[in-house]
Amino acid sequence: MWFKKKESQDIQSYFTRKWLGEWKVSLKNSTDYKNKGKNWNAPLILKFDPIPDVLNSENAIGFFLNLQYGECYDMRFAKPEDEDISDVILKADKTTWIKLIEEKKDPTMSIMKGKLKLEKGSLVTLSTHRKAAKALLETAPVYSAQHVNQVDSKKTDKAQKRGTLKHKKFITTSKGLNFESFPMQLFQKAKKYGIWNPSDIDFSKDREQWQQLSDEEKKIITHLSALFMAGEEAVTLDILPLIQVIASEGRIEEEMFLTSFLWEEAKHTEFFSRFVNEVMVSRPDFEAFHGPFYKVLFYEKLPIAMNRLTEDASPLSQLKASGTYNMIVEGTLAETGYEAYHKMLKENDLLPGMQKGITLLKQDESRHIAYGLYLINRLLSDNPGLRGPFEDELEELLNDATNIIHEIFEPYDVVPFGLDKEWFLEYAIKQFQNRIKKLHLNI
Repeated sequence: MWFKKKESQDIQSYFTRKWLGEWKVSLKNSTDYKNKGKNWNAPLILKFDPIPDVLNSENAIGFFLNLQYGECYDMRFAKPEDEDISDVILKADKTTWIKLIEEKKDPTMSIMKGKLKLEKGSLVTLSTHRKAAKALLETAPVYSAQHVNQVDSKKTDKAQKRGTLKHKKFITTSKGLNFESFPMQLFQKAKKYGIWNPSDIDFSKDREQWQQLSDEEKKIITHLSALFMAGEEAVTLDILPLIQVIASEGRIEEEMFLTSFLWEEAKHTEFFSRFVNEVMVSRPDFEAFHGPFYKVLFYEKLPIAMNRLTEDASPLSQLKASGTYNMIVEGTLAETGYEAYHKMLKENDLLPGMQKGITLLKQDESRHIAYGLYLINRLLSDNPGLRGPFEDELEELLNDATNIIHEIFEPYDVVPFGLDKEWFLEYAIKQFQNRIKKLHLNI
């Protein structure tokens, strides 16, 4: 619950003429907004749906702000006709707007997570000005602080969470394996659908077609493959601490599935290396395609989150590890990358060997993501107080993922194969939102 059933007088005071007047003064005096909004040049409407009584009395649909290079030249109640002169329209209900204001949330991230609707404007443009958007809302007057994020900050004993070094009993000789459990169902699928060999894939047609591609077409395929090559190696290297934690907790069915998980990640690493060796004439500098934001996530945050489990196997550490690995790396970025391959290759009837491998990879990854969602749901069910910290972690990680997508498209004036950054950014966000819905998270 964000608010008490009966609104306080403070909450009723939001969005009145008095509140709007205070916001005008606060925004005018904000040095932070002047600095962060100096490149922002767009009138916008903060729209309400449904329209609350306080705005109905003003015959308004929300608030109109004419923002120009760090200054606000007009702030007033918005009328329906203002929609035609606004470059950006953001829409939400009253409760969501109050929550954003009180918690000083980034409105761009709220769009990405489905809390705000971008009714008009470009998501790509907005995401490049997210600091300005956040600074803008931070100047809005706060009248109440009803929303309380309950955090379970208790630290558990590490030894207790890692289990003992001695076995007390075995599942198979006591109650037996639970073949109906979700991890065991995934294990059965892995044995059935995960048996494929990268060395069996025929790249002969790929070699022939590769020579016929333009330099820019080769570059974008190499670029995307460079990200996947390092990404697959990273997840192969970094999953061991999670397997050790699950094993130490005696979750034999989950551990059995995770053995296939690791094996499949190793095959994915082999697949991309075989593609390079058998298709490309020369070996380019793959690491040149690893931008700063990519390195932050794959060189730093992923291994740190996973290897932290060797020292701290608490539920929160497991949540952060799985959030990084399964929700963002696999569930958001890799899924978006597969779609890029599809648009480049499938739609142009190119590189059949690469197409076949990507199809098999995606099939494997669907099981990995399913397990990640299962693990996160199990941990949150047992530790409901950790929802707040986990949601904060996911918000930061989603920011990393969207920055990587921006980074991928930067080197290209015209992106080969007709790839469109706006489309891919929206696709990545949709993948993230799909996972969030399955977790029933409030972010």
